[in-house]
Amino acid sequence: MTREYTRAIRDPVHNYIRLTDAETNLVDSPYIQRLRWISQLSGVRLVFPGAQHSRLAHVLGVAHLAGEYAEQIYKGQDDKDYRVQLARLGGLLHDVGHGPFSHAYDDTVYRDLYPGNRHGHDTHRFKLINSEYLKPYIEACGVEVKDLEGLWKGEDPVMQAITQGALGADRTDFMLRDGYFAGTTHFGSVAIKRIIDNALIAEHDGVMSLHYNHKVLEDIFQALLGRFYMYRSVYFHKASAASDILIRKLLLAAKDPLQLAARTDDLSKYQWINEYTLVGEIMASTSEEMAEARHFTQRLLSRQLPKLVWEVTLPENQVTGISGDLERDAHTIANGRIIEKIVDEAKRRKVDVPELYVTATYPMSTIDHQELAVGQIYIYDDTGSLEPGQTSFSLQEAIEKTSYFTSFLSGVRTGRERYVMVRVFSDAEDAGWIREFVNQQIRSSGPDISETSY
Repeated sequence: MTREYTRAIRDPVHNYIRLTDAETNLVDSPYIQRLRWISQLSGVRLVFPGAQHSRLAHVLGVAHLAGEYAEQIYKGQDDKDYRVQLARLGGLLHDVGHGPFSHAYDDTVYRDLYPGNRHGHDTHRFKLINSEYLKPYIEACGVEVKDLEGLWKGEDPVMQAITQGALGADRTDFMLRDGYFAGTTHFGSVAIKRIIDNALIAEHDGVMSLHYNHKVLEDIFQALLGRFYMYRSVYFHKASAASDILIRKLLLAAKDPLQLAARTDDLSKYQWINEYTLVGEIMASTSEEMAEARHFTQRLLSRQLPKLVWEVTLPENQVTGISGDLERDAHTIANGRIIEKIVDEAKRRKVDVPELYVTATYPMSTIDHQELAVGQIYIYDDTGSLEPGQTSFSLQEAIEKTSYFTSFLSGVRTGRERYVMVRVFSDAEDAGWIREFVNQQIRSSGPDISETSY
């Protein structure tokens, strides 16, 4: 199959994103256009006002980068054109199942629709691509739906790596795009053109895998450090976490009265559910059963955010070592360390017990060896500079065999632990006395080394 690009979309990150006629028809279909009304960074935009970009802009960027990857690594192969088209659609459709406010919808509505599934939008994506709303457009692009399913399920490690790997099109686009719109390009910087130009397929432990020439090792290292800083300073910003509390509260309050799970399951109705229509429904309602949803929506729209009153940074195994469930165990830790004390202090002061909200970040580390192991980053070196007689290395091995990286990471042990930030928020009217009380508790108990920077 051959592709003729007939449409060019101006993009601030990649300059031009080009589409074929068939891809244009897919992009212009209701389910892809729906992503125009889903924000890429739900709560973050209340901290960084420029971060107003949509999921549509992101998936277009991912399609572009996935195609660039496939053009590079499959050049000269007979099926290159099909693989390029498959990679592009894998990028374009990877977020098609996201609901209003993205991951918060996973934690609320999708939990009802797909019990026990932490990533409901991924499950819904498979339903969507097999539906009348998307399947004809996919087939018109010359791609079989089963191959898209196989890509996302990891049946081909190389195709999965170029779209969803630690340096794949999805993560590199959101790094570049989010950094651009949030105004944090000093963090979200990736030399993606150089990295893609040095990508190739080689064997690692008997499996054909995506590799990068060893000469871009510094570029990869910098990209991974930048990603950590983006998470620490942008995605996990305390005000962003506070915004997400309100978003989850409004979704929890609205999902039953608005029958969101049933309407999500009915694809003819779900195509019209987005952040704009959902907020409009909530605010237009006058019913008593929607009063709580209206309350939290009004707070979100007017940026009346909960205030951070306590936080601690702990190794992942300390947080999940109780039951293995990160969210539940974060609540257990917060209750034992501070919430019970705050409740007792409220009773002593004879004031109403405050509403307290607990959040926990994803486990993270500056150099996350666990993620690298599953993120399929392999280094290719046929010069013998890393180790004579060996050409394929995991990124961890390559770092350990490079003296200046070893020196830079001298305080970092192999298999370094990942860390979780457990936070407690309160409503603004209670934050003053709670912060005063928490500070007294910290001063009386001495410094907590678990809260130091990592």
